[in-house]
Amino acid sequence: MDAVLDLLRAARRTGGAANMVQGDAISVPQLVVLGAIDVAGDRGISAVAERAGLAQPTVTRALAALERRGMVERTPHASDGRSRCVALTAAGRAVLEEKRQEIVGRFAELWADLSAGERDHAVSLVRRLSAITDRLV
Repeated sequence: MDAVLDLLRAARRTGGAANMVQGDAISVPQLVVLGAIDVAGDRGISAVAERAGLAQPTVTRALAALERRGMVERTPHASDGRSRCVALTAAGRAVLEEKRQEIVGRFAELWADLSAGERDHAVSLVRRLSAITDRLV
């Protein structure tokens, strides 16, 4: 149980940390929202929140910050005047791609330090912990 709590604490610390991108900070939740917009933005903010796995108020706050920074734009939904669609701007897409590449590169470096057996074991454990977490929620 202590190891699981350590993992959750580390994830929480990482989730709140700001990472520098193009001379400006972007939080992990904002990065998650950018990725969700890339997939579900045309279906509205609720779909973005669902895809991101975040509460709608958290997504709304992140969207406001991202919109102020010119990374996203909101437009009226074509079939539902009460809803808004969200789209990445060129700047938002550039930040998302840059950050994805950075994360993949850093992960690959760390992953390479593990033996093949450790990697197999890690994958198995992460899948199992993910399934357990889904059952807890």
